[in-house]
Amino acid sequence: MMTEKDTDEQTRALALWNAPDPEDGSPEQGDIVPGDGARVPRGGSSLAVGLAACALGSVVAAYIPMLGCFAIGSGAVITLVPRNALRALATLACALVPAALVAAVVQAATVPSVLVACGMAVGTAWASSRSRLSPSVGFALIGCGALALIGVDVIQLLSAGSSMADKITQLVNAYASGVGVASVSVAAQVEALRVTLQVYWPSAYLVVALAEFACALLGVRASVRREGLRVSMPALAEYDVPVWLIGVLVADILGLTAAGLVPQAYAGAVDMASANLLVALRIACAVQGFAVIAWFIRTRHVGALAGACAIVAGLFLEDQFYVMTIVGLVDVWKNFRHLPRGAKTTVQGTTDQDQKSA
Repeated sequence: MMTEKDTDEQTRALALWNAPDPEDGSPEQGDIVPGDGARVPRGGSSLAVGLAACALGSVVAAYIPMLGCFAIGSGAVITLVPRNALRALATLACALVPAALVAAVVQAATVPSVLVACGMAVGTAWASSRSRLSPSVGFALIGCGALALIGVDVIQLLSAGSSMADKITQLVNAYASGVGVASVSVAAQVEALRVTLQVYWPSAYLVVALAEFACALLGVRASVRREGLRVSMPALAEYDVPVWLIGVLVADILGLTAAGLVPQAYAGAVDMASANLLVALRIACAVQGFAVIAWFIRTRHVGALAGACAIVAGLFLEDQFYVMTIVGLVDVWKNFRHLPRGAKTTVQGTTDQDQKSA
């Protein structure tokens, strides 16, 4: 009897020794929390780590908003994956309050624009944590961010008794004085620059909002991969311009052609709105062109060097000849990547489509 008891105790001890550590759970192992259907993330970063990243990014955003967006995005997605109202409030506080305090000390006038950047980063992380970051949601975040930045500057200029036109004139005059060469050709270039800025100045805010969104998205993606968070992140190769955006493009082209038919008092506003909207739509279609390149690189197993060369070539061709914009527009009708448009896309469905394309 004593021998059998000792043998049983040794068996149980050996089983406990070989059992996996519950803290080492990963999505692949399938560790389940009792009473909950969620799997434990690989990284296991705590709430404090995510909030600390948000606070650090908030401080950095007062000096370099794009870098701050990256840090806030990487921290906020960790804290927002669990659907908890208190965690969401703590994330907002850590992402906004330090930025406001530091920016107020450094330069009080920059506080609103810094808060807009931090808010975009938190919004990007929230949409990603809910697996809702579709192209339409991304466009909405970028558009709202650009409009908020424009509103901040316009209100500040009006409160100072100035206007955007006066600010543009000051910038052009500063550029002309910096050139310092009095000639007919230089004067013509300065005047052309002034006219261009008078029309396309809203696009500068759009580019800033797009860069801040992209930095926040990169931070979110870095944390999702590092922590093994179970959220669905959009891939560039699967990016697809919404159909409604093509309708907006057609309406915008009609608006450009109709600018000369409206009363003179409204012609400038119609021309400015149509021109800047066309810039935004061109960026959206160019991204679709680069998505076609990314899909080709992935499905054809192109090497890293060749893939990088293809991206650089695409950037050059887009800058000089709008080639990637044209490719994106053609892909809307030709569907080079065989995307299941009009149907719900799943990971398995995407894999099957890639295998058929290969």
